Amino acid sequence: MFSRSSSSASDLAKKRELEKKLLESAMAECTKMVNSMRELPPPAAERIRQRLDAYLKDQKKIPLDFKRKVTGEARSLECAANMRAADAALKKALNLARRDDHKERTRLIGEARTFGAKAASLGADEEFKAAVKRKIDIIMLTGGVEHDGPTIAKPLSTAPVNPNHAKE
Repeated sequence: MFSRSSSSASDLAKKRELEKKLLESAMAECTKMVNSMRELPPPAAERIRQRLDAYLKDQKKIPLDFKRKVTGEARSLECAANMRAADAALKKALNLARRDDHKERTRLIGEARTFGAKAASLGADEEFKAAVKRKIDIIMLTGGVEHDGPTIAKPLSTAPVNPNHAKE
């Protein structure tokens, strides 16, 4: 009878050890997923965050505080990816506005607005939102100013040249 109880205690200890290893493995997998999001573009970061959410939903044994921490990190990394994408789109749009490519400029501004809105929904601060709005306003006012040749505002001068004029 004594060997039977020690056997069941041993089995219980092995079972607990196995559960502990599985829990540590699951937590390491979550951390690995979050770390893989560091430099990804927004669509890829969103896919990984959704995969992480599904994984955490399936893993009932992971502590709640760890789930919250990992989910918060993933959310902030996805927000950062959207902020980077919005900034890159705005820089390209500004360059295109300087070259008077209105169609592509407008497309990039729309893309930047989409990324900016997604970043705002993920927790971007008010300073970022204001910066995006300010950059869009600047881009909309950029370009279309320099013209080659005569315009309505400054027509070609057809007046005769005064040969005795001091300045040329």
